[in-house]
Amino acid sequence: MRLKRHKQFIKDFQKTKLTDNQFERLIACLNALRTDTPLPTESNNHSLGGNYNYCMEFHLGGDILAICLLNNQTEIILLRIGTHSQLFK
Repeated sequence: MRLKRHKQFIKDFQKTKLTDNQFERLIACLNALRTDTPLPTESNNHSLGGNYNYCMEFHLGGDILAICLLNNQTEIILLRIGTHSQLFK
């Protein structure tokens, strides 16, 4: 699958301070999504509703999470990254 970053994800990523462990989890989750393998259980991935209907969220550790959209099983669009309070106002 192709990986794309939304404009807002790029802005969020620049502001978000990830630890080395959180960055490694992000890379591991993205690789799992690209190869269509299950995400690690500690990522607590689940689908969302409301403004993020059809999107999924996975946790990177601490209060940091990432939101993405799987588009027709051909591409992954990274929408947002940050804390719960930053993303769900």
